[in-house]
Order: sequence, then C-alpha cells, then structure tokens
Amino acid sequence: MLIPIISLLSLVIAIAIGFWKNINVGLIAIVFAFILGFYVGDLPVNTIMSYWPIKLFITTFGITLLFSIAKLNGTLEKISKTIIYQSRGRKVLIPIIFYFLAVLIASVGPGNISTSALLLPIGLAIGFRTKISSLMMSTLIILGSIAGGLSPLAPNGIVALDLALENGVGDLGFRIYIMNVISMTIFSGIFFVVLGGLKLRGDHIEIEKAGKFDNHQILTLISVFVLVIWVIVGGVNVGFAAFTLSVILILFKAGDQNEAIKHVPWSTLLLICGTAVLISVINELGGVQLLTDFLASLMSKFTAVPIMGLLSGVMSIFSSAVGVVMPTLIPTTVNLSAELGSVVSPAVLTITIAVASHIVTMSPFSTMGALALASSDETVNKKKLFKDLFITAFVSLVFIALFLGFLQIVGIFV
Repeated sequence: MLIPIISLLSLVIAIAIGFWKNINVGLIAIVFAFILGFYVGDLPVNTIMSYWPIKLFITTFGITLLFSIAKLNGTLEKISKTIIYQSRGRKVLIPIIFYFLAVLIASVGPGNISTSALLLPIGLAIGFRTKISSLMMSTLIILGSIAGGLSPLAPNGIVALDLALENGVGDLGFRIYIMNVISMTIFSGIFFVVLGGLKLRGDHIEIEKAGKFDNHQILTLISVFVLVIWVIVGGVNVGFAAFTLSVILILFKAGDQNEAIKHVPWSTLLLICGTAVLISVINELGGVQLLTDFLASLMSKFTAVPIMGLLSGVMSIFSSAVGVVMPTLIPTTVNLSAELGSVVSPAVLTITIAVASHIVTMSPFSTMGALALASSDETVNKKKLFKDLFITAFVSLVFIALFLGFLQIVGIFV
C-alpha cells in the first residue's frame, strides 16, 4: 500500500513544484519517473525509457509542424478574414462566426491553443472596435477552439484517443469529438444569449475584404485538404501524413523550416510525453489502481459522471488537461467501470474526462485565458476580465458536469 501511495504523491508533488516554480511539469516528471521507478520500484532504466510515448510524440510533432507552416505563411489568417467577411458587417453574426470558425480551424489540425492564438487578437480587435463584449468574444473563440480541439486530427484529440486505446477503453473514433462539440456549442449558445448577444441584431459595421491567396497559401490549403482525405479515407497515421506534407511544403518554399520547427510547441510536447513516462511508472507501482479504488468509493450510477467531470475540471484549472489530467484519469476508467458494476461504461467516463478537463481552459490561469487577457485592448479593464474569465470557467464546469450527468442518467450518453 505504501509504494502506490508514494507513486501517486510523486505526481502531485511534480505538479505542485511545476506550478510553484514555473517549471515544465514534464521535466520534473521524467526525473521523478527515474527516481521512483529505479530506486523505489526496482524497474530497469531501459524499461522506464521505453515508456516514452514515441507514437504520440511523432503524431503530435507532425501535426503541429504542418500548422506552424500554415500559420507562418499567412494561410490561416487569410482563411479567417475571408470567412469573417461573410458576416457582411452584421454585428450579431460576428461572435457566432468566430465561434464556428474556431471549431473549423481547430478541428482540421492546429488544435485549441494554436487556434486561439490566431483568432483572439483578430476577434478582440474587431470586438473592441464594434463595442462587442470582450468577455463574449474571448469566451466564444476559446470555446470554439476547445470544441474543435478534441478532433481526431488535432493534438489533444489524438492524445485522448491514444490514451483510450492504450488503456483498454477501445477505439472511440469521433465520439469524444462529437460530444465535445455538442456540449461546447450548447454552452456557448446559452452564454451568448445571457451576455446579450441577441441585442446586437440590426447593428452593422464595415468589414474589410481579405486579399487573394498567393501560390504558397494555395499549396498549403491543398495540403490541409489532402491531410484530411488521406487520414479519413486512406487510414494513414495523421502524424506521418502531416510530417510528409510539411516536408513537401518546405521543399516548395511554402514555409521556412527553421521558423516552422521553432514554432512547434516543444514545451507542450515535453509536458505530454514526460508526464506519460511518470504515469506509466505509477501504473506499474499500483498507483493508478489505488486512485481507481478511491474514486469508486465516492461514486454510484448517478454520481459517477458529475464527480468525474468536476474532478477533471478542477484538476485542469491548476494543471494541464492534455499533459496531466487525461493521462492520470483515463487509465482508471476500465477498472472503475468494473468496480461500479458496469453501470457507467469506460467510454462514458473517458469522454467525460476529456470534455470536462478542456472546458475550463478559458480560465486566466490557462494558456488560452492568458492569451485572451494579453490580446484585449489596453483600455479594457484587465482585472475585471480576469475575474470574469475565472468565474465563467467554473460556471462552465458546473454546466458540463450536470449536463453530461443528465445525459447519462436518461440513457442518451452511453
């Protein structure tokens, strides 16, 4: 019993040190994995090294490299401006278009953080000029990015699906993505109405028309289209497909290799992979089973989904959804479901973890919440926006826990 407890505490301590000292948790996790595995668990070093998730690393690196090129050569920004122009200046459509634009862009590969980084400066500038609430624009763009960010083509979606497969949950296909999009869209719609979005009807502004796509941008667009078809129809690994297309774009000078590689989110990759190594060691030492037993003692058929949702969301506010929360909790779902008498399936618990851990990432403590603060106009009250984003994150978490719990109880979410 002592070793499983020590193994779980190592993860808590790693997260705490990272949060306190502002050090990448992945770095700390690798050190802890070695010390814990070798000196406490008597695991060979080669075994510990084998826990590095090479497939996940290649997949995430490939997709982020491709969309680094698409961002740097202006393709993503040009797409955004072209679609925004379709609002024809009707203010009520601007937040809505930004939401669905974020869903679309995040879904085809860049993921939630890259999409938010692209759209928040544009959206908040337009929102300020047209007197649309900064909170509304920030939240809808972030929620749209989150909605698309669990696509099977996006980095976070890839992590969720890989974890489900590796831990015996099974191939969830598009199930995580679909439930995520539905949940985020319903909450976004409610949020839009509550903040007075419907009052914008009848107001008009001038929107600039985007210029034509140059040859490099057209080639990039074709590459993204080929990626989607190649993965869905051809069944090829999305990371290898994206990596291949990235090299083709670099060969045709549609992207600068040094800049593209520099803009790959290496810190996030290290966080994901380093934490995965530590989680694997914890699993070997019985820590995951101990956590499973503890969660099972708190849950029943009617409380499993809300409790798992709240736990995932609260953990995510203070750590990483993709690097910490999903790798920690998804491995518990199969055994947890069994201990609950299979009244809640591992798939339902996994989807709940994925969705709930992401909806709170509008918090100002997260990357996307911080981007919203940084992208807002200088005259905006940043302290108020900080507080509002934080409150919205908690409100969204309560909503998702109750919403998914209700769907599971009535038999829609199975």
